[in-house]
Amino acid sequence: MARRTREEAEQTRQTLLATALRLFSEQGITATTLKQIAAEAGVTHGALYWHFKNRADLLEQIHLEYMLPFEAQYLEQRQAVQQDALAALELYFLGVLEAFRRDVQAQQLYRVFYMQAQPLSDLAPLQERLMANRELWLEQQKFFIKQARKQKQVRKKTVPAELAQSLQILLDGLLVHWLNTPETDLVNEGKRLLALVQQGLPQK
Repeated sequence: MARRTREEAEQTRQTLLATALRLFSEQGITATTLKQIAAEAGVTHGALYWHFKNRADLLEQIHLEYMLPFEAQYLEQRQAVQQDALAALELYFLGVLEAFRRDVQAQQLYRVFYMQAQPLSDLAPLQERLMANRELWLEQQKFFIKQARKQKQVRKKTVPAELAQSLQILLDGLLVHWLNTPETDLVNEGKRLLALVQQGLPQK
């Protein structure tokens, strides 16, 4: 009986997390109340407070529970970089876009945590981690670019940090544009823009 109770509690927690993520994404953080989340999830207000202290705590738990596709794509292409670093970078870049296209919760997560027009008090406890995530994405792209420089696919004087920053801005721009205008073909648009960037790369 105790085991079933724990399982039910965890199921309730997961339902609350998924419901909150969806509502935060659709309505915005400040416009979404805990009472509304509980009602949408089909639980009492008290049940929500049993799992989460407040809205900031709920957001922190959402951030911990769900993953964006950057790390998975990086690990998938890390071995391929030894054969062709620029090809691995392209597969990483397009793989991230394709993963976002398929994964609704990744879309919601990005909208909630990385598309805020201004700082929010509820996200204050997470700011350092959100910034660290962005730095990690830059490091992943820098890794591919450094390998491309070693393989003489780009000039030795190419600055990996600058090129990685440009690619991350491009990636962010594509995601924001697509989330705001979902009729855009995210992956094909990414291919087109990435090809333009690659054409402009200084060769050896």
